Amino acid sequence: VSTVLAAAIVFISPFAAVAAVCGFLWVAVFMALRAVRDERARVDGYLLTVRDKYDALVGAFSAALDLKDGLSSQHTKRVSQIACTIATEMGMRTDEMRLLRKAAILADVGKGEIAQTILAKPGALNEDEWKQMQRHPELGFELLAGSVHLKDASEIVLSHHERMDGQGYPRGLKGEEIPLSSRILSVADSYIAMTSDRPHRKKLTHDMAVKEVLRNSLTQFDPEIVRAFVRCEERGLISPSAEAKTEDARERVMGAA
Repeated sequence: VSTVLAAAIVFISPFAAVAAVCGFLWVAVFMALRAVRDERARVDGYLLTVRDKYDALVGAFSAALDLKDGLSSQHTKRVSQIACTIATEMGMRTDEMRLLRKAAILADVGKGEIAQTILAKPGALNEDEWKQMQRHPELGFELLAGSVHLKDASEIVLSHHERMDGQGYPRGLKGEEIPLSSRILSVADSYIAMTSDRPHRKKLTHDMAVKEVLRNSLTQFDPEIVRAFVRCEERGLISPSAEAKTEDARERVMGAA
């Protein structure tokens, strides 16, 4: 009997030790997972707060520009929609697209520092006035770069009037030196500008504006982005009547983030 008891003790002791170690490990993993979950909740709460502040700042800048330049929020919204439509066609990631959307809304915020007499001038700008107008990307960059919540959009805003041939402004960047989001924004912004009435000229029709985008492929615009723009246009996602459709598509993409 004593021999059997001794053998049982020898068998049970290692088993108990293994069970104790497994139990300890299970508790440790459980505690670690709960800590990760709590930390994720804190991070999500922080990101939500940051996003709310970001959106509030974007809205304030956009409203200020409405008053100064006469551009309606609908105008900037359409630029944003078309830019995101093109970006979706090109397979851009959701986080990059969200940044592009913000930059599109804020692209002309620097015009708030340009004289009203220049912005509202009914005729063509003279050389000095045009030089003043060309400062608005840099002025916008300076405004946005000073905000921790908007700095990430500032480089896109700074470069959205650069051209593929290096003849743009303010830095004369060329080709792929220009950020991809800025190249996309350039196409969207130019199309909306051409199809909108401005103090110094009447708007073009949709078809005429599309032809102008095609004509300026490679010189002003990135050919790959122009091809994506054309594919979207052929599916009816670019014309003014496509506004509701592009808005629905954008909301689906942003909601998936």
